[in-house]
Formats: sequence, structure tokens, C-alpha cells
Amino acid sequence: MLSDPALTGMPRSHFERLVAVSEPYWDALAEAAFQRRFHRPRSYLHRQTSSLDHYHRLLAALLRRRRAITSTLLAQLLSVTRTNSSNQFQDGHRLLGLHRIAVTPLPGSPARTLEQLRVRLSEENHPEDQP
Repeated sequence: MLSDPALTGMPRSHFERLVAVSEPYWDALAEAAFQRRFHRPRSYLHRQTSSLDHYHRLLAALLRRRRAITSTLLAQLLSVTRTNSSNQFQDGHRLLGLHRIAVTPLPGSPARTLEQLRVRLSEENHPEDQP
């Protein structure tokens, strides 16, 4: 549901390609952030930089940048803390800029509940039903 083109603003095939192309950049950003924070490279024992995989990190950044969903609801749906979600958004925001992905915010306020997200999704998929 979260990767629906109505929410992401791009066809699924384009999003899948963006995920594949951007993963090496994300790893480099994560390594640089780790070294800034801890003043040393990551050891082989601590390679994981997030509880989310790259697909979901990029999806979270895109949805937040489009104002499709609040950070609180997104964190709940991805089973991470709001802080983790926010950190992922910061890095994802930089990554989308690096790849020059133009993101147009959705009109209205972001969905705060799952029901609002479903309504928003149905409105985006069926605009002819709107008054």
C-alpha cells in the first residue's frame, strides 16, 4: 500500500530502479555519518546502520517529502521509533536531492491514521469521484 504510485508520485518500476541505483550512495552516506558521530570506521561486527532495509528507508523518505503521511504513523507502520524514522528521512532527503528527484507534495495535510491514509489513497486513485 505504501509504495502505491499515487503516494510516491512515480511508477513502481521507477521506484524499484531508484532503490537499486541509490543503495551504494546510501551506504556511503551511512558510513560517513557513522564516522562523524563516533570518529572511527564501522567494524565488521556492526555493519547494520538501520533497522530498515534500503527499500523501506527510501520509501519513508519519499512519503514524508510528499507529505503523504505523518512521521508518527509512518514509524508505526514500519515498526520503528519516530526518531529512527526521522533520521532515515534526513538521509533519504539528501539522497533524493543527490539523484535530483523532483518531489511534489500532495495537497492537504498528511494522513495521521491508517484510515486517513486509505481514504487519501482512494482519492488519489479515483479523482473523478471527487466533487
